[in-house]
Amino acid sequence: MENSPVYRHIKDVLREEIRQGKYKPGDRLPSSNELAAMFGTSRNTSVKALTELVFEGVASAMKGSGTVVNDLNAASGALRRKLRKECPDIGLLLADLDDLNHPYIARVLQGISGRAKTLSCTIRIFCIRNASIGEFVKQRPFDGLIVITELPDSSVLYMKQQKVPFVLLGNDLAGEEVASVANDSFSGVFEAMRYLHGLGHRRIGVLSGPSGRSVTACGYLAYRQMLQEFGLAEDECFFKASDWGEEAGYEVFGRLLKSGRHPTALFAFEDYIACGAIRAAKEAGLRVPEDLSVIGCGNYTDAPSGIPLTTVEPFCGELGAKSLELITAILKGKAPPDRKIFVKPLLIERESCRKTDHRKGKK
Repeated sequence: MENSPVYRHIKDVLREEIRQGKYKPGDRLPSSNELAAMFGTSRNTSVKALTELVFEGVASAMKGSGTVVNDLNAASGALRRKLRKECPDIGLLLADLDDLNHPYIARVLQGISGRAKTLSCTIRIFCIRNASIGEFVKQRPFDGLIVITELPDSSVLYMKQQKVPFVLLGNDLAGEEVASVANDSFSGVFEAMRYLHGLGHRRIGVLSGPSGRSVTACGYLAYRQMLQEFGLAEDECFFKASDWGEEAGYEVFGRLLKSGRHPTALFAFEDYIACGAIRAAKEAGLRVPEDLSVIGCGNYTDAPSGIPLTTVEPFCGELGAKSLELITAILKGKAPPDRKIFVKPLLIERESCRKTDHRKGKK
């Protein structure tokens, strides 16, 4: 409500109460005097809220009866389309998600929630299995959809074929005209590795996300381009796919250390992966940052790294806010020509990296 006129807040509250069934078709809405008392505002402000509801076709001003709720089910198709554009139902799709409390999800939802306060829309969260995506799309209990978890390409293409208005959040489908809001993963990987190279490291390892994910493929391209730019030989041993989480980072980096060849610096696509790698390094007798410099991604303050972790800030809240802006613009016919938005991440320097003299082969 901070950046929204009071009358609009009153109007949105009434509209949501109508949607939820508190006021049914034919019911009288509170009078302007009653609303003024309820919301602690002036009668003129309340009158403006009721007038807007009448103008939008949600209610009618009846002589002697006050403002009465219209039967929207009996409304014309044109009116229903107008109402959907004015206050669309936005679905947030979380498919095959096991951890709703992950900081990435929490921050994305906070960003969406914060932006929703200044936009006329309702938000609904759908937690489904990807296997049921066909039935979900068929029922379509939403006007527009923000896809927060990564779906298989086939599911994304199916939604596009079914003309579902949607925005992919956190990833993109290369070569396809689909709306998306994602981190500039290429830039994030490249800048992290450039930073490590600037500290003197030449054996730089990467623990990416799971294989088959778009972020992993993008990261690999950035990794190879960085090697070419600095004239470094490619070593496939130093780019490893990893599941998300501390245990995955511990296992993958532990196997790399046991192979007898390990980097002097490491960039992990998630802070928790980085923490697992640090644990494996310590068990192998390596010190961070004296023997191994480490950069994570996420800026998660609860990550148990044991040392202030240099990290890449992905601005999850901004991803959420921009995805809501884009889907509402699409539904209102005001979307920009380029529907692919990339948010540039920021490297945050802390204490888990140190300079090295690669010519001497030691720190």
